[in-house]
Amino acid sequence: MTAQLELFGTQPAAAHVDALVCLRDAMSDALEVIVELRNPRPTDSRSPRAAGDWAFCVSNAGLRYQRATEWWGWGAWDRAPRHLLTWDDLSRLVGDDPRRAEVAAWVESLPMPRWQWLSRPHELGPDPAGWHPSYFCRDHVDDQWPARLRAWRLVLELLDDAIAGRQPTPAGERP
Repeated sequence: MTAQLELFGTQPAAAHVDALVCLRDAMSDALEVIVELRNPRPTDSRSPRAAGDWAFCVSNAGLRYQRATEWWGWGAWDRAPRHLLTWDDLSRLVGDDPRRAEVAAWVESLPMPRWQWLSRPHELGPDPAGWHPSYFCRDHVDDQWPARLRAWRLVLELLDDAIAGRQPTPAGERP
């Protein structure tokens, strides 16, 4: 990745880009993080997780993240990832995006418990080829599948646009 010097506030800082890429590419709970813009769990945790190229954890302070190669290099399984994107910074980057409001409305319409509908569909994860096809079938037969897939696609588009520093586009349009 080439870092661009930011002089006028139109592009997210390079560190923010890495956090957004981590959210987009690795986190199974990215949808929930984008909707809540705060720690969705009642307790603080620095317990790390890893997927794809990233190590990460969601804490009361924000999203902690680090490239997995750096994180593993420090013998880090029990260490929180080094970098932090605060909830305020994440809110500034994606909080006003209308797609976020649409996804939040869908989440609010779901009955409790809703965790199974909020998790990333297996085919949109960092390593879809690593899953047995039965996981995809299980996702697809759920009554909420079309809405869940749409919500996740909106979140991924929102993150793509935030990474690129683009303004949101009207629903259904891609630049």
